[in-house]
Amino acid sequence: MTDQRFTELLGKKLADEISMEEHKEFMLLLEGNAAYRQEYESLSSYFQSDEVEEEDAMPLFEKIKARIENPESLEIPVSKNRFGNWYRIAAVLALCICSFGGYQLYTKKISSQAESVLVWKEINTPSRLTSKITLADGTIVTLNSETQLKYPAEFKGDHREVYLSGEAFFDVKKDAEHPFIIHTEKINIKVLGTTFDVKAYKNDPHTEATLITGAIQVSINDLPEKQILLKPSEKFSLQHQAKNAADSPLYSIIPLNDTETSWMNHKLVFKNETFDLLANSLSRWYGLQIVFKNESLKNSRFTGFFEKENISQALKALQLIEPFRYKIQDKTVYIY
Repeated sequence: MTDQRFTELLGKKLADEISMEEHKEFMLLLEGNAAYRQEYESLSSYFQSDEVEEEDAMPLFEKIKARIENPESLEIPVSKNRFGNWYRIAAVLALCICSFGGYQLYTKKISSQAESVLVWKEINTPSRLTSKITLADGTIVTLNSETQLKYPAEFKGDHREVYLSGEAFFDVKKDAEHPFIIHTEKINIKVLGTTFDVKAYKNDPHTEATLITGAIQVSINDLPEKQILLKPSEKFSLQHQAKNAADSPLYSIIPLNDTETSWMNHKLVFKNETFDLLANSLSRWYGLQIVFKNESLKNSRFTGFFEKENISQALKALQLIEPFRYKIQDKTVYIY
């Protein structure tokens, strides 16, 4: 109630009817609040001016007076011989109350907005490495190589949202009232509490979501009305490029195999995978760029796994399945 007390003392000060004790109290309020000092200075000048029209001030005062929360706390003594001054002061006080009320509403609004603003963080995992992070809600995220995760320092609002580019395994903290949402370039995934893998590399031909436990709901950015619910041990796969521009995004739901999360055990597992897609995985696994000089080799398919092999050993193993030549120059592998 400090603002209301200041308004009351201000009225008495302007009317020159303030007591000694009240004057001391008034001065203490001025000393401790720059906004009070500014308001007093401006209203003093306003009160001393002869340009104030009483007829214009009365409707304003009546309108604002009806909005005052506790009008009893603003008792203004009115004597007959000073009615004109107090009539004028009442209008000034109305402006004062309006100013402070508006200021409080404004500061509360700004404060509320500040509290709702999220502070975003970002983690990037380089090639050849994986990393693990625990989010503010207790969700654990394991990131594969060449993966970027954007997440808030603290979750606020009705949802918990993060942005992923690359591949990550999520162990989401259960919170039914605050669904967890992962945004990727092509799809969004909504969960309440579960474990699953999301693979969303921009240079891969598919975006995938593999459910281990619980349930997740997948939505496609180009088909927002389409909601796909996955069951445990199912994988959702969205093809990035359809057969022609008129085609809708193509997706499939297939059973889980042991390739999706093998990277978490430091293994690169591939089954009947084309050479061009395998090359993307090899690039991230070994931190190299792979360039095909013979385009026809991209369609060759391989099944196997790598764990401790270096790049030369891996390529020689692949040569036993499909004949090809290669050359390693700096950090680039050329396939012939």
